[in-house]
Amino acid sequence: MNFLQQNKRSIRAKFFKALADPIRLEIIDYIDKEEKCVCDIVELLNISQPLVSRHLKVLRESGIVIDRREGTKKMYRLSNEKILDIIKLLDQNLLEDLTQKILLEAL
Repeated sequence: MNFLQQNKRSIRAKFFKALADPIRLEIIDYIDKEEKCVCDIVELLNISQPLVSRHLKVLRESGIVIDRREGTKKMYRLSNEKILDIIKLLDQNLLEDLTQKILLEAL
């Protein structure tokens, strides 16, 4: 296995690991249309600012979100619209599989 293949797998694993948390998925859903400041996310989720910041750091380090300064605030948005497409595709496929499994178990 060459270095490039290993690196791609590592990046992919980091990306999906970042998605493997309900709070981070909620943050992604919240900032999908427009960028938001940390204070907006704290208010929506009703959790502490340090906890929101830690989740945003994971999302930023995995390339899912990007940030910029606006005065004293840090604004966050998705780095790429295709991220939502990936999540929607996963949702659709998982829901289809779960529905089929439930129907088969009911028989």
